[in-house]
Amino acid sequence: MDDSFSLLKAEAELCEEFDEDGDSLEVKHFVFEDLLDTSEKFICKRKQLGGGFCLYRYYLLKDSRSIFSRREERPLGCYLCYRDGTVLTFEDFNFKIQSFDEFTLLVEAIEVSSGISYFFELCNLCELPEKVKAEQDVALTLFCQSVKKLPPPTRFDQIADENREVLKLAEKGNDKALEKLERELGREETIRLLKEVREHPEELFDTYISCTENAYKVIGIVTDVKVVEVEGRKFLRLGILAEDLDFTVLTPVKEGIADGDRIEVIGKLRGVAVF
Repeated sequence: MDDSFSLLKAEAELCEEFDEDGDSLEVKHFVFEDLLDTSEKFICKRKQLGGGFCLYRYYLLKDSRSIFSRREERPLGCYLCYRDGTVLTFEDFNFKIQSFDEFTLLVEAIEVSSGISYFFELCNLCELPEKVKAEQDVALTLFCQSVKKLPPPTRFDQIADENREVLKLAEKGNDKALEKLERELGREETIRLLKEVREHPEELFDTYISCTENAYKVIGIVTDVKVVEVEGRKFLRLGILAEDLDFTVLTPVKEGIADGDRIEVIGKLRGVAVF
């Protein structure tokens, strides 16, 4: 088995084994009302797995107006979630779903204390009230798709460090950020820094976070290592500190990862609203 994808494999296996007698809940949050026809309901079936893990399987139900037709049930996806992640407080939730033809759990929300926008798949939509309160706690976990150990940084690039946030914006194609860098640092230095940010951010920064629509790359320092288990499958639960932010990471069990290690993790954030 390829370790890089064992989380995805475990999710597929657990969803295949899903007991259809699990709790059934209707999604009540108002955001989804405009996406539904009058004969449709948006529901999920929930199953607690123990160890902090749970499954949510989403469906679109359509009642037929004909007495001879059966109710149509359209599956929208099944998601493995972890309730013991890093709890943060968010506001200004922006649900990214546009239609059920391209179903997504993706949400963008602003973390209250830092003002930073996070992208994450909010797994328990069916547990949300009709309206999310102004500030909502969410337990976040980075579901790892790849992880590797990194050596300590060999140099400190003060220019890169002082322009970290502007470099991130420019790397994503922000024209104003690019103009600012070229004006203050010159074109050649800007080209050099952007090339290194794209190809080797671990050589520029001791810790680093980049994100594009819930695809996260986090370079950080391991602060905690535990083994967790779900249905006979074992994973590492890592605490990581990056850019003064705490992350909980779930990754396949790998030998040699310990407190104080510097690692690079690539994956997606999943969240569970805490009530």
